[in-house]
Amino acid sequence: MSEAAENPALDPDWESPAAVTLGKKVLETDPARGYIRASFEAGDAFVNRGGRIFGGFLSAMLDGLCGHAVRLTHEVPGTPQVTLELKTSFVGRADKGKLVGEGWVRHRGKSIAFAEGELRDENGELVATASATFKIGR
Repeated sequence: MSEAAENPALDPDWESPAAVTLGKKVLETDPARGYIRASFEAGDAFVNRGGRIFGGFLSAMLDGLCGHAVRLTHEVPGTPQVTLELKTSFVGRADKGKLVGEGWVRHRGKSIAFAEGELRDENGELVATASATFKIGR
């Protein structure tokens, strides 16, 4: 049995409908570190009146990255989790197109995990960062 079959969070083709809508593609994972790198494709439907990517979509991408990083660390695949808190800092301009993000677990306990993430544009410029807290189920 493959690692991805044992733990769906390792399978780049296993994503939620929300992640698919955001154009998420897993590029790299490291379960031992609770780390993920993924890209997103932000099209015309993602922009605000100013022509930039709406901040809510950037927050959703970062929530997905942080959550996926935490999900990689579960001993039992499919363990439920929920975002308790997400803080997003918008630090640069985000135009439509490809964004690349990273998410990593900062600390994980039995029932709570803390993760961080960042998104960069196609030129490698930082556009947003996040810190998140997750409640881990049983």
